[in-house]
Amino acid sequence: MNIGFVGLGMMGTPIAARLLAAGHHLSVYNRTKEKAQPLLHQGAVWCDSPKTVAENSECVFSMVSNSEVLEKCASGADGILHGLPMDGIHADMSTVSPATTQKLAALYTANGKHFLHAPVLGSVPQAAEGSLLIFAGGPASIANRIEPMLKIIGSRVWHFERAELASYTKLLCNTFIAGMMNTLAQSLVMGAKAGVDPSLLLEIIGSSSMNAPMFQTKGKAIIARQFTPRFIVGHMVKDVNLILDAGRELGVPLEGTEAAQRIFSAAVASGFEKEDYSAMIKVIEHRAGVVVK
Repeated sequence: MNIGFVGLGMMGTPIAARLLAAGHHLSVYNRTKEKAQPLLHQGAVWCDSPKTVAENSECVFSMVSNSEVLEKCASGADGILHGLPMDGIHADMSTVSPATTQKLAALYTANGKHFLHAPVLGSVPQAAEGSLLIFAGGPASIANRIEPMLKIIGSRVWHFERAELASYTKLLCNTFIAGMMNTLAQSLVMGAKAGVDPSLLLEIIGSSSMNAPMFQTKGKAIIARQFTPRFIVGHMVKDVNLILDAGRELGVPLEGTEAAQRIFSAAVASGFEKEDYSAMIKVIEHRAGVVVK
């Protein structure tokens, strides 16, 4: 197929690379052209706007930073909506608000085109190997048209009848991520303060029903003081704020997530915005006067 990709960041680039390697004709756009160079060397075609990408494509994927950027890329003057052919598909994979995806789905439908929200669960390694978990929100008949491409990107796809249901599901999963990271960081710091070997604590957790792969990978990275980003603190703050906003709109109290939000926000204020989201432990360490190592 002739497909497009808008947003070539940490996740977008490996996803686009898999689609290109599978033999699809790929048109790309990113706010900074330099990030597109590896894909251009592999045969992708550069376009000067999201609209131009869409004019060259039957389906456009996007992976952008927030709801505001998505709305501009989708429905702005040079947006995807204005370039897509009739019956064309825009499949967005960003983590954005349910209100945004609901609005875009209605707007595309009114213009004889299709918007799917297909956010993913996983990080850079899973994007590179094609093992992301994908939540495809939109009419099944439209999702089925791009199912072969979704299977290039992910190991499993769940279907939801409306775009915003996929958005909510992604936020629910990120609620776990924020809470688990907060729990891990607090436990490691308290253990360090008390004199408990953090490696021993991870071993015990790993031998119990409490274990999760994230506890082991992030715990070992923290002990090694490795905070190379797979998912940055700044994006976690954005996602947690989306979760809290959605909770308020639904009338659901989320006190635990509010506590995590305060720590992640403090990490941004402390200058750790571009580090891996596990760097939020540095805030707790500073307050406790101890370093986990």
